[in-house]
Amino acid sequence: MTALPSWLRSRAPSPERPILRWALRPRARGLLLLTVIIGLAAIITGRSILYHLTYLLLALLILSFVWAWSAVRDLEIRRIPRSRRNQVGGFFEEILILRNTGFFPKIWLEVRDASTLPGHRASFVLDNLGRGRERLWTVRTRCRHRGLYRLGPLTLIGTDPFGLFEATLQLRETNEVLIYPPTFPLWRLGLPAGFWRGREAARRRTPEVTPNAGGVREYQPGDAFHRIHWPSTARRERFMVKEFDQEPAADVWIVLDLMADVHVHQPDRDEEDWLTGEPRLLPLSTEEYAIALAASLAAYLLRRERMVGILAYGSRRLFLPPHRGEGQLERLLEGLALLRAHGEIPFHQVLQSHVLRMARGSILILITPSGDPRWAMVARSLDSHGIRVAAIVLEAASFGGPEISPRVLPMLESGGIPVAVIRGGEPFALALERLGSA
Repeated sequence: MTALPSWLRSRAPSPERPILRWALRPRARGLLLLTVIIGLAAIITGRSILYHLTYLLLALLILSFVWAWSAVRDLEIRRIPRSRRNQVGGFFEEILILRNTGFFPKIWLEVRDASTLPGHRASFVLDNLGRGRERLWTVRTRCRHRGLYRLGPLTLIGTDPFGLFEATLQLRETNEVLIYPPTFPLWRLGLPAGFWRGREAARRRTPEVTPNAGGVREYQPGDAFHRIHWPSTARRERFMVKEFDQEPAADVWIVLDLMADVHVHQPDRDEEDWLTGEPRLLPLSTEEYAIALAASLAAYLLRRERMVGILAYGSRRLFLPPHRGEGQLERLLEGLALLRAHGEIPFHQVLQSHVLRMARGSILILITPSGDPRWAMVARSLDSHGIRVAAIVLEAASFGGPEISPRVLPMLESGGIPVAVIRGGEPFALALERLGSA
């Protein structure tokens, strides 16, 4: 695990002290008015019983005020998240602990949580929290939307046994939790094996173990046992060992089109799966499909020791050069979690300004719902610069958007560019297995 970035670290408590407020409830206003009336009557008539009743009511008001004020004092509250990172489809859990450090018991106390994580309900009401006692509860929330969310602040609300006054103490401390986009399992990409080679020299085999597996062959005396490929051995009923490529395979770039004008969303569609009743991990939105596709492809490729980078212009620029490993996957997921389709630069301009600077032999996987044929023309021209391209086109019409231009797909296919078309509600894995045969 890499270190948390600075924008994801816990916010330090505010130097300002917690805000304490109190308020009169309607019945307290009525009782206060009654006390004033009885006090005036006692002054006018001079009757001692009215004086006694006035003193009694004043004592009740003072006692209730002090009780309500003390209800939110001498309390310690802690919230302990199990993890500050999670993923759409997973569960975020945190433990909240409230302890009474004062002398008097807390008869009634409400804790209100102002967290922004959708569906996170950490608010609760408790009664009879005795001296030195503590109450613990666990909150478990299904993560349904990617992004950076705030935990807190918390507000404590206490009252007196008569319900006359209400005291409110707002605690300023907050934390943050980052929800990654979902990653869906992919079994294979329907691309020819030679598509992944950056140079011809990559086809030469080496006896050394490298990150790039090139195939299998029969076992020969002297081969190391850890190189035996057991699935092939079981299938062919003789020992087979793995071979490795001498040169590193080509870098893979995932290039996302996040221009605002080309993305569509259907907010009126049911976001629950009709079969299971569970929330859908993806709403019918080309933006969310594009982000999930990028995350799934990155996870698939990085777990196969590929060098993967990403380029996208949305609510901000996301540019991560190719690297390997779990650390790169975390960086990619962090960047994708915060991206929104608010970009203003057309996809063909993004390709023209950045892609031509990439190393020869690189592989580009383009993800876009755009029906503009200009980006397809640019994609076709990249082959002359030694850059191989595959395209994943989101069919905007299946998301409630416009039909794709009839020129785009034939233009890509005639240029030898493998193409997969993703439709709303269609599983990613099946579509990507057909990559190149759309």
